[in-house]
Amino acid sequence: MTLSLSDMGKTKEKKPDRILYMSRLKALACLSIIIFHGSYMATAFAVKQGADGQRVQDTELMTVLMSVRNLFMWAVPVFVMVTGALLLDERRSLPLKKLFGKYLLRVVTALFAVGELFTLYDHLVYFKDFTPRHLLDGLTTALFDRFTATGNSWSHTWYLYLMIAIYLSLPLLRPIAKAGRTEVLYAVALCFAFGAVGSTIDFFFGMQNPVYYIFIDGIYPMYLFAGYAIHSGKLKIPRAAAVITTAISAGVVLWATYYRFHTANEALASQLKNSVEKYSFPFVALAALSIFALFKSFDSGREIPVLDRILGEIDNCSFGIYLIHMPVYKHIFAVMRTDPFAGGGFLTLMLIMLVTFVISYAVTRLLKFIPFVKNIV
Repeated sequence: MTLSLSDMGKTKEKKPDRILYMSRLKALACLSIIIFHGSYMATAFAVKQGADGQRVQDTELMTVLMSVRNLFMWAVPVFVMVTGALLLDERRSLPLKKLFGKYLLRVVTALFAVGELFTLYDHLVYFKDFTPRHLLDGLTTALFDRFTATGNSWSHTWYLYLMIAIYLSLPLLRPIAKAGRTEVLYAVALCFAFGAVGSTIDFFFGMQNPVYYIFIDGIYPMYLFAGYAIHSGKLKIPRAAAVITTAISAGVVLWATYYRFHTANEALASQLKNSVEKYSFPFVALAALSIFALFKSFDSGREIPVLDRILGEIDNCSFGIYLIHMPVYKHIFAVMRTDPFAGGGFLTLMLIMLVTFVISYAVTRLLKFIPFVKNIV
């Protein structure tokens, strides 16, 4: 999924060496996103129509599904951290020609491609009302971010817009990374304070100040700088501290998710939803940093036979898997109307997740044999 490690085809520059701990981390994060989205989409079947015609929510089932979903929130930030670790590295050359001609070109091409493909899928398969006019709709969908305007299940495309914003910002962010350890850690602390802590305080208490608005989306630069700081050794998180922080973060996320569905205070439930389910939630951020640091701490540079080859394959296909897995889920859940809890329960849901991963990987792998397309996925 992270665009910075992927091969853009034959170039004159030397292909960067594979960084084992990042490759393993990206593979795990890719699998985690499959679980993350699968759990969320299955919540549609936690709401049933009662005898009186009213929709009734299975609170316990919804709690379990959303707890699983929220526990894997760290996965997307980890991809952003890998991007920061690589592209903020002062030893890596990143002229504007390369930034625009390689990185931005790839993500923009992917954005318009999925805009067309997802729109065609919706009107050919889901709505079954296709007209030639919908070909133009695909372009406008990508251009104006209308992927969720009609309630369709393409919200994961937000990541493409995030990557465009990140790439456009890199010429401004890289000088901070080059400045020194103090400046990098200051950037991490500042963005965490306003992007994570400040935004969460605002959700609960409505307390803002003029400075807050400058950093309202500062959580993503924080992930970039944190990834770079941990990878470069400027920020050292002891292994024991990383384990404890990960465990505490998981506990807080589980408690907040449980309490959201079991409190009678609707305002508090809404506040919990609008904080714990965001990448700016402080404990999601702390979990992402801790997991990244844990993988870095176990990096010996030695490959584990077979396992690292498998994880390397997943890593190599992670961007394509990310783009493709949601159409697979939509077909299973929305078109086929497969209710995992009508038979088999969580075992069926796990099987659906596995099938989704296998199909997404297989399609991505096949696409890598097609000229030009292989440079996108």
